[in-house]
Amino acid sequence: MKDIASTSDIKSLIVDVSEEIKKKNLLNFVHTSLDLHNIDYTSSDIIYSNFLEHSKQYQFFIFPNNFKYMILEFFNEENQKDSNNDNLKSFNLYVCKSFFVIYKDTKLYAYQVLNQEYSKNELVNFISKSFNITISSIFELSDSSLTKLGENAENKKHQFFNINKKSNKSFLLFIAYLLLCIFVSGVYENYESKSLEKENLAKIETKKNEHLKVSKMLKFKPFKTEYKRLISTTNKFNLKILSLEYNLENMNIKLSTKNKESIYLFLNEYQNNLLGNSIVKVESKNLFIGTINVKPN
Repeated sequence: MKDIASTSDIKSLIVDVSEEIKKKNLLNFVHTSLDLHNIDYTSSDIIYSNFLEHSKQYQFFIFPNNFKYMILEFFNEENQKDSNNDNLKSFNLYVCKSFFVIYKDTKLYAYQVLNQEYSKNELVNFISKSFNITISSIFELSDSSLTKLGENAENKKHQFFNINKKSNKSFLLFIAYLLLCIFVSGVYENYESKSLEKENLAKIETKKNEHLKVSKMLKFKPFKTEYKRLISTTNKFNLKILSLEYNLENMNIKLSTKNKESIYLFLNEYQNNLLGNSIVKVESKNLFIGTINVKPN
């Protein structure tokens, strides 16, 4: 009996439905129903599902996976000894002290705990209204007879399929998906790294070309000191030189930055030589462009 779950090991739930649920949606429906009724379960539990076609209901059986069978699956063993028994082709009711079991033909149909005492007629009427079926035969089982059930369980065929069982196919698909994610992430990181490297090289080349261009334009010695001061100040405040116009009386500088305060700091450095300035924000690029006129030293 160690492989057989007793009624104390089994949790059950009956849920009303409008029609039979497709197999692919059944497990999700079971989990939702159990959660709504505050019935605890684990991912390793065995869950059986049975559609009660006559009353448009589902009954779920939940028990730990260390059991192989339910005691409820063995109630018709005595009747099966007589293969010509007409009761096997109808609804048979098995009544115990605290619960009852209904078999349709040779298969477990429904199980329910008894919360109060019923006479036979009251119980049959209750079942007829609850499950919309007609009971053909009634069998009463004592506690001592329950212990004898399942003695020949080794050759018993399972009546239900564990819908909570994860298939190997699902596991393999998960592993394949996981490996695909790792591969895609690796390819993307490699692409991103190369793109960043190319972008940095392009920026260095652009600054180098700008420096050479300015150097060629300004060959006369008086500008050398002023140019060094300008480069040092713009680097100091993280400013980018967009354009530069120079003559002996005026130097027109156009700078860009994302931080407006950097332009103010630049103006403070040139306050003694400042001739005029303006600051404009380019909304589309989130940049501030400052145009500054200073008098060369």
